[in-house]
Amino acid sequence: MDPNERNILIFTSFGHFFTHFYMLVFPVLLLPITRSLDMPLEVILPKSFLMYLLYGLLAIPWGFLSDHFNPRLIMGFGTILAGCGFLFSGLLRDPAFLSLSLALVGIGCAAYHPSGLSMISKGVKSRGKGMGLNGIFGNLGIASAPFAAGVLNYAFGWQATLLILGAAGVGTGFVCLIVPFSVDRDTDKQRGSEMKKGNVLKLFIVLCAIVTASGLLYRGFTLILPSYLEIRLSTAFEGVYAALRRAGETGMLSSEQGSLFAAVVAGSAYLIGMLGQAIGGKMADKFDLKRTYLLFSILALPFLLLLRFGSGFALIVYAGMFAFFTLGLQPVENSIYAMLTPPRWRSVAYGTKFTLSFGVGSLSVFLVSKVQDGWGIAAVVLLLTGYLSVMILLILLLNYLGRNQELRHVTAAKAEEVLCRKKRKSSG
Repeated sequence: MDPNERNILIFTSFGHFFTHFYMLVFPVLLLPITRSLDMPLEVILPKSFLMYLLYGLLAIPWGFLSDHFNPRLIMGFGTILAGCGFLFSGLLRDPAFLSLSLALVGIGCAAYHPSGLSMISKGVKSRGKGMGLNGIFGNLGIASAPFAAGVLNYAFGWQATLLILGAAGVGTGFVCLIVPFSVDRDTDKQRGSEMKKGNVLKLFIVLCAIVTASGLLYRGFTLILPSYLEIRLSTAFEGVYAALRRAGETGMLSSEQGSLFAAVVAGSAYLIGMLGQAIGGKMADKFDLKRTYLLFSILALPFLLLLRFGSGFALIVYAGMFAFFTLGLQPVENSIYAMLTPPRWRSVAYGTKFTLSFGVGSLSVFLVSKVQDGWGIAAVVLLLTGYLSVMILLILLLNYLGRNQELRHVTAAKAEEVLCRKKRKSSG
């Protein structure tokens, strides 16, 4: 990569880290907040609805701004806004204000995906690798959020945690504003295989349906995982805690200590997903994108079922492998979006994707709450299995409709060869 490409990846990777980190802080603090405010889980959980809804719905407006103005500034301002949202959340204890301040977090975080992914898709020659590396940092944000928020909550309480993280976001946003690089608005460094025009619209519509189901799956999984592991592994956590105690100091595991164990375990599951991002990015540059997309989604299904019907510490492995495949398919998915959309409107195209994924996905907040209230948290995993099954069927349809259309990145050597051929034809 040249220096400009490296700067693009550095900048977008930091933005990706903070976006996903911020969006997963609330699930970690969910149980501590309910205990602090003495309110049931099903009442506090919907307070995050506006945050997740606006995170998705505002992706298109942010994408429009990114296509018409400097995307570096757009992303930096978004990070600052999100940090201010957490600052307000930590200062205002009233549940009504909590909902509004979390909404500001969603508004700010919505800026990243349409601007960041557009810059990578247009400005980096090895698009799949770039998406994979960038995805690793997003996944690092996902993995570190349960750990960092859990440790801070254990040490200082949930309000101080939000204040600390909010200040970090505001500072990072200002630092991001000064990173220099440029991206050509109207061209791609990675051209990819030539698309058949009559097929593009059909494939794009099906892909939009896929990411809608994927958004419901992703939001539901990230929302319940810390609480699900805390509940399912409570006995195992007691055993670990007892083993760490000195002889004669039996004691019981406190609720805050249980939340800390669950946060660390949830973070370790997402760390496994980082490897999936790297492998998915490499496969996106080497193989047909739509077939790789199908492979990753099918391999995720058995691990989600094992997460529901398994037991003990093996649940950590099942959660990690599910994250490996579902997060690993994201560089592939983002590459397909780039193949099907023109560079000039790439940010709006990604904005459309994340409006469907995160906007519609925010409905999982209510769906998960209803299922958890009626049948228990274990039933939520079956709901997620339904989302994944629909997603697999739609990817099968994508492969069927594109059976005569190869979706493949072109290597630098191949692109140079094609360019030389075209020049020879034009000169002849």
